[in-house]
Amino acid sequence: MSLPSQISQKYLARFATLISEGEAIQLAVVTIPGEYYDDIYRKRRQNPPKHKMDWERLVRWKTNSISLLDQVIPPNSVHVSSLDSFKQISTPSLLAWGVSTLRGLADDLEHGFLSDVTQQIESAIASDYMGQAEGLLNEGQQGKFDHVPAAVLAGAVLEKTLRSMCEQHEPPIATINAKGEHKTLNPLIDELKKASVFNESKAKQLRSWAAIRNHAAHGEFDEFDRNDVEQMLQGIGHFLADYS
Repeated sequence: MSLPSQISQKYLARFATLISEGEAIQLAVVTIPGEYYDDIYRKRRQNPPKHKMDWERLVRWKTNSISLLDQVIPPNSVHVSSLDSFKQISTPSLLAWGVSTLRGLADDLEHGFLSDVTQQIESAIASDYMGQAEGLLNEGQQGKFDHVPAAVLAGAVLEKTLRSMCEQHEPPIATINAKGEHKTLNPLIDELKKASVFNESKAKQLRSWAAIRNHAAHGEFDEFDRNDVEQMLQGIGHFLADYS
């Protein structure tokens, strides 16, 4: 599963900027030929060349690159070692390796081969929306159905999470029904339970939250109360922590 286009382009643009900066630092390297000397056999020899680099610019580039890689490289990836390797860049050859590594990782990201990034971002987004739902609940005026928007938003987060779980399952679980429509909460819950992602007890909890979301979305406000929504938000928060 690929990243949302807007987020993907943001990361790819940052990669492009750092690749360009790395290439500029390479071009600015000044090579000083090594001095000649006579060895013990009086043969004329030359010391290795020395390279003068803009150290301040290089350090800034390494810092920016490490910051980006720390965000996009999954914790269990073979590329984790690249973070330490970037810290060691101090020569033109290592700089060339660093620029090439950025190119490779940008290509992997663009073609969806750093999939854990998607999960991390989706988890962060879900957490942010749940925070907004809690804010709606806490800031509302009791007795005025202020809990309804929170129920709708939390239900949307739950549905998106379940859909992602289906897509990430091996093999993937279809999220589109026979009519070509997106499956709603209860069918998604049934599919994941059938695939043994969670048991019937957990499925029952999820169905109860789905019912509250559906009541809220259809204006059936007498079918649930503020306390139900409070428990719903708390329960979904625990579910996200356990399964996202």
